[in-house]
Amino acid sequence: LVLCATVMILVAGSAIAADASRVRMMVPIQASDTASYNAGQSEPDSVSASGYSLQYVHSSGVGISYTSSTLKKEFSSSEEEWPDATFVDLSYTFGGEMTGQIAIGMLTGHGTVTSGTTSYPLAEKSGSAFGITGGYDFGGFEVLLGYRSETVEVELEADPGKTYDASRTLINAGLGFTFQEFLRAV
Repeated sequence: LVLCATVMILVAGSAIAADASRVRMMVPIQASDTASYNAGQSEPDSVSASGYSLQYVHSSGVGISYTSSTLKKEFSSSEEEWPDATFVDLSYTFGGEMTGQIAIGMLTGHGTVTSGTTSYPLAEKSGSAFGITGGYDFGGFEVLLGYRSETVEVELEADPGKTYDASRTLINAGLGFTFQEFLRAV
């Protein structure tokens, strides 16, 4: 019974998996600050993000990616850059011409928080990410649009014991390249 269930899951998985290997690059086009603020803290007037995501998706649908994003918060009297959040993501992509992708990520790196001209090194950083992406394949080239939620908590070296919330959501857009025929020839 277990063997039959395993075979059925594998057959169903290969039937809905992506039919070509893909290389994808995405960049954030819109950002939201989802950090929780205490009563005495002021929320930013505007938020923007920079960064990128590089992905490889195997024809089985399983993929891995490296994602980096930095959140810039603008207040009426100052500007802050919250740390680079670098993630390694695992994903599953399904579909052929139109694709869907689900990804989860783990935070791997840390940098500094910049407020005005002053930088504050981080003592510790932890986080995770979740994302969904849709794509359309135009015969070898893909157009991609995705949503990503990153939960990030940091502790500054100058303020040990106090945790700051640097969570964010991103809308990403990008391009991909599919190479099904190349792999068949090899």
